[in-house]
Amino acid sequence: MTIITVFYLKLLISFVLSAAIFVIINKSELFAKWQNKGDKTVIISSFILSRFIPWVVIFVIANEDPRGDIPFFFYKAEAVIKGGFVYRDFWSYHAPLYAYIISLPVWIWYNSKAIVLFMILTEGAILWLTYDTYKARNPKALQLAVIYFLLPASFVNTLIGGQEEVWFWGIALLMWRLTLKKNENYEVGLGLLFAIALLTIKITFVLLLPAVLVMVRKPWKMLAVMAAIGLPVIALLYWKIGTLFLMPIQHTEQLMTPNLFSVSRPFIETFVHISEKKSTMVNWLGLLFTVFIPVFMAVKAKKRHISEILPGIFIACFSSMVIFQASAISAYLIAFLMTVLFEIIDIRKTWPMLILLCINVLTIAQPFVWVYLKQPAYTSFSMFSNPHFLFEYILQILNVAGFAWILYKVYQHVVYGKSKQLI
Repeated sequence: MTIITVFYLKLLISFVLSAAIFVIINKSELFAKWQNKGDKTVIISSFILSRFIPWVVIFVIANEDPRGDIPFFFYKAEAVIKGGFVYRDFWSYHAPLYAYIISLPVWIWYNSKAIVLFMILTEGAILWLTYDTYKARNPKALQLAVIYFLLPASFVNTLIGGQEEVWFWGIALLMWRLTLKKNENYEVGLGLLFAIALLTIKITFVLLLPAVLVMVRKPWKMLAVMAAIGLPVIALLYWKIGTLFLMPIQHTEQLMTPNLFSVSRPFIETFVHISEKKSTMVNWLGLLFTVFIPVFMAVKAKKRHISEILPGIFIACFSSMVIFQASAISAYLIAFLMTVLFEIIDIRKTWPMLILLCINVLTIAQPFVWVYLKQPAYTSFSMFSNPHFLFEYILQILNVAGFAWILYKVYQHVVYGKSKQLI
């Protein structure tokens, strides 16, 4: 199947799923009844219909090869199975244990398709735990869980692209559940979970740390736990491979799209040329905003308990990342899409749901168009004489505007306490 055919199929699937979502939204009473009795059956059935059966159709019956990051993931899993050591024997832009985790299904079935199955199973587990956390707070929690399965970005990026960023929310969700127990020593658990995230997923998760330290009562205790776990691991890696363990940081030097820098670059280049060698400076500037905004929200909401604002701060952190980091891509939406749906979207209102669906479709369309056009960097307005470039540039602007809308909504939610008021 050609790349362009796959793209058109993705768009078709996106519109079909979007239509199905509005059908689901109109069945609120039925889902409220099922939430009280039969929720497990509904979620398992939804997973089978929206994830497992499509996986069988695409990768078993049609025998398509996995796309996106999966070939690279399989390369790492193969290296692990052959006894390779991370960073030294194979490339990896993830945390040190990530390659070993995704190699687990490959030990059972030596095929990259096993990694895709592993990804949808972990996503399903995170969704179930999310539903289990929200169901006592939101009578529409079951309906939201089913809607998530149908969101185009979650369907395409997890099932077809094999994206793992939803794991970020999995760790943050465990942190949130810990704070909900109102345990006096929750900082110890938070430190443990944070260290686990940095060792198993991506160093990017550290962007959430400053805001969390503002929210907790005893930040030193949390940092002490993280150091007790992290420092020995760093020492071991340095002993084994020297500075090669810094490889994940190098990934942040690449200029990607869409983000605030990529859409403002034609204006910036009018005054100063930004080369790849200067990308570090651009990313550091973006990092300041990425860290500052969630910290600012946490400070503004300081009187509220961490359990009230942690999901919102999580959204603020990673929506800021995709807006301000010059190395960010729209696929990172998967990191906080589930949280956005459960935390700040009122499905009774048409416009917020329409905007969310548009963001979903944009994050599927723009990356393909950008790559198809050979990844142009818009360093001059004269480039827009090419209508294809202009079209892709508009897609970038719409993407960034969508993420900015999410950031604005979560700001209202965290700072002013504006909730969906569904209960």
